[in-house]
Amino acid sequence: MTRGLIAYFRDCLAEDGGDRLITDLFAQSERGHVFFRADGERPLEASHWPIAGPEAQRLRQELSAQRQERRLMAGLFVVSVAVDGEGSRRGYVRAPLLIAEAMVSDGQSDNAAIEVDGFRYNSAVLDALAESMPWVAELDPEQVDADTLTRVLTSMESREYADNARGFPRPRSGTRPRYTPAGVVWLSARSPLQRSVLFELERLAAGEVPLSPPLRQVLGEPVPAPEQVRPAEPDTLPASLTHAQQHTLQNAASQTLSVINGPPGTGKTYTLSCLTVDRVMRGESVLIVCSNEHAADVVRGKLDALFGEAGDLILRAGRGDHRKHLLERLDYWLSGEMALAPEPERPALLKRMDLATRAYRDLERRFRRDLRRAERAGERAGGPWTQVRRWWASRRLLAQPTLARQWQQLQASVEAHQELARRTLEAGANDNLATLLRQRRNQLSTLSRALRSRSGALRQDRFDKLDWSLLTSTFPVWVVSAHALSRSLPANETVFDLVVMDEATQCNLPLALPALQRARRAVVVGDPKQLRHFSFLARDRQQALSIQHEVTGAPLDLDYRERSLLDYALDAVTSQEAVAFLDEHFRSHPALIRFSNAEFYSDRLKVLTRLDNREADQPLRLESCPVTLKDTVNLAEVDRVITRLQGLVEACRDLPDDRCPEIGVVAMSRALATVLENRLLERFELATLGRHNLRVGTPYAFQGEERDFMLIATGVYPGRSAAAWRYLERPDVFNVAVTRVRHRQWLFVGEGALDERPRGLLARYVATVEREKDMAISASPAVEALRRELVGVLEGWGARCELDYVFAGQSLDLLVRHAGGALAIDVIGVGEAGEAWQWQRYRLLERAGLALFPISALDWSHRREALLEQLQARLALSDAEPVSARPYHSLRWRLQVLEAPRLQRLLGELEQVHGQVLHWLDQRFLPTELTYQRYHDGVEQLQRAALAELEGACVLLEGIRELDEDIDADIDERLAACRAAVDALSRLGKELALLRQEDSGLRGALDDVLKLADRVSLYQR
Repeated sequence: MTRGLIAYFRDCLAEDGGDRLITDLFAQSERGHVFFRADGERPLEASHWPIAGPEAQRLRQELSAQRQERRLMAGLFVVSVAVDGEGSRRGYVRAPLLIAEAMVSDGQSDNAAIEVDGFRYNSAVLDALAESMPWVAELDPEQVDADTLTRVLTSMESREYADNARGFPRPRSGTRPRYTPAGVVWLSARSPLQRSVLFELERLAAGEVPLSPPLRQVLGEPVPAPEQVRPAEPDTLPASLTHAQQHTLQNAASQTLSVINGPPGTGKTYTLSCLTVDRVMRGESVLIVCSNEHAADVVRGKLDALFGEAGDLILRAGRGDHRKHLLERLDYWLSGEMALAPEPERPALLKRMDLATRAYRDLERRFRRDLRRAERAGERAGGPWTQVRRWWASRRLLAQPTLARQWQQLQASVEAHQELARRTLEAGANDNLATLLRQRRNQLSTLSRALRSRSGALRQDRFDKLDWSLLTSTFPVWVVSAHALSRSLPANETVFDLVVMDEATQCNLPLALPALQRARRAVVVGDPKQLRHFSFLARDRQQALSIQHEVTGAPLDLDYRERSLLDYALDAVTSQEAVAFLDEHFRSHPALIRFSNAEFYSDRLKVLTRLDNREADQPLRLESCPVTLKDTVNLAEVDRVITRLQGLVEACRDLPDDRCPEIGVVAMSRALATVLENRLLERFELATLGRHNLRVGTPYAFQGEERDFMLIATGVYPGRSAAAWRYLERPDVFNVAVTRVRHRQWLFVGEGALDERPRGLLARYVATVEREKDMAISASPAVEALRRELVGVLEGWGARCELDYVFAGQSLDLLVRHAGGALAIDVIGVGEAGEAWQWQRYRLLERAGLALFPISALDWSHRREALLEQLQARLALSDAEPVSARPYHSLRWRLQVLEAPRLQRLLGELEQVHGQVLHWLDQRFLPTELTYQRYHDGVEQLQRAALAELEGACVLLEGIRELDEDIDADIDERLAACRAAVDALSRLGKELALLRQEDSGLRGALDDVLKLADRVSLYQR
């Protein structure tokens, strides 16, 4: 039944877009025509059509030489009809009314025949005839009967029989459709899909080659356990891995079929790249198959970063001039210009790496041991035995370097080990190449000739003669798209040890089968909560195909339309151990991913992003749009989106290209996307689009991509159709739409639309993110002396401190910000914060890119000066700090202790807009200009006045603890004055950012700043 399933899925794929429309029988893509008469009484009943022996022999020869590029077709009743251009770019159709795939019989040359197993209507001809005969549009192309055929033919003029192209002139505009009672057999060019996938599926279904284990397993057939292979060794990789990622490496080595379930932003591409490195270092070959060429390019880039100088191990096949580059590399090697090492280098490097692994593991063991000692040294309660333990732990701990120094040494050891792993990879590549050149040079020569072959048959013949096990030892990693697979690699189950199917949620099953056929084991990567592939295949046709191929009783779901490769793989795996879930998110602002995390992933994701100023952050901005409809598109929403885009582009006008944010526009309907795309091309130059990687598309267009800023045009408004709302709030569509963004998102909604669906996904998403702005910023009510002293020292250096900062689901004892960087301090052995972080937390924060600095109470009391020197060096602090940054630190600390989130947010906004204004002043004017001095003095005056108001509010809050008085009105008055100052500075910053040759609104904005500075100063107490 397995072969029948392959044939079933092959036909599903073919009818879902695999067939190329035949509009002109005499186009360059159609050749080798042989005509015969088709004017008998019952042409549909004939299955054999005799042709001359020499013609049959010629067709056999040409088809054999080009079996992958072309197929043999037969047709009846050649129709010529002029069209108005909508159905064809040529303005006419000249092709057979009935078509079918054919074959040349195996009889003697003097009585050869063409064999056909049932005709179907040519859809291109039916579409053209429907303009003058509308009832033809109702015909099912697969259902051909004599009565309907007669009706179609009698509705056209008949021409005399002809047997060459001159007898079928192009029809003129305005003439009636005509047909010629001629049959024809010819060689027709296959569509790209037919050449790349369908041809191979035909061979697999016909039983020409044995099926690979992963292919059989995914189709429901039991398979034995894979042969014993070298297990994964995560410690030897030039990368740091999570537990889940290490699990994927073990599965790739031990399972015939395994699955990586990776939600958005969890590092699926990075994981499969690490998996590839591990298999290559164990001497195996890996094929990575992506859904499209862009995705393959992204994977290649990630692999290059990990492989480093060993990048020659990777072949990016099927793209552009890859064959030319490969030939150049082969010619270079075969010419003898490359110097070969006299002895293999990899064995010696492996020994060194083994020693390096032991060294960093020993450092890790000692560091974890001393973390426990630091906890014991801080114990205060307990009896005599506890006191002895504390004394002994303190003595042993002081005999070692500080915990901070040990952590630094451990990090350096890990980096050295990873660099050694990269060198081992490179040495392995060089050693394998030297072995191949010395022992199997003829194999490279055969590959060179095969790559130069233009004929698919000749190329396949030469590929079949290659020893691919030796070739893949030299190029163990191949990256290719599914459509380019067949023209890049032979269909042979022993070519690769492992195949990795990326973005499997978007891949239908038949498209993946040729890739699964090429390997002994398979890893399928995707996310079941995201968009599936798009299919136009009718359900009744799908059912008919299952009956035709006798697979209705198959042990798997036959729903080609709805089920992806990932769905089939999840059904086929034999153990839950074969499924790994990636649970660390590295992409989006926490407020933007939190909704999807809760709604779709049961809060299993640890969000390892966002360490900047939370108080002033607005990750989601809701823009309510008036409603001005044209058809179903809200033009007012389109205007708002374009205006917002214009503002974002203008704000980045002075930034270098490499610092420009990437911007995307998601439109939740095809019609809206088309209008936005046209407006985008009218408004912006191509250079601007490229600078920001700016594009418009539906959620399908953005799956697998991400942007810094994302604008989502929902296209909903009061009275919008229920179908539009259902599509918008379909879980997979909505999840993809809102998780493509890294930093900031704008949501455009028609006025009043959310009121119609207050409990829908869209309304709940907006409410969830809006609540983030109102969440209080927690602080520990009782701050022990060690952290208070640390904060005092760090703020004296000009750093900014936050207690108990929650990051990646973990509470950090102290977060220190300075010069755009951040440092997490683990305080050990004192107070509530004195428990040492678990080792897994250190690894998690390290993977998130957060610098760590452990401080034990014992080190603070006995080795404070040395510890402060290490801390200052770690922060790269200097003695001087810009004066403009200092006023915020002590006030921020006081507000954090007071647990005053409103004041904290206002202080953060003041700091942000003040810095922006000073930045744009430096960009627009010279410090020596009078204009600069006037603006700068006004801005500084207003900033000082606003800080004084916040200082006064802070004093009032601190006094509440001693005075039982209602002072809310006084505090609100000071906050209102400070808010006015922030708004004025914000307006001035925007005007400076958008400044052109004219003055625009700059003078008015400056006047507002100066007036407010004077006004706020009147209320200072």
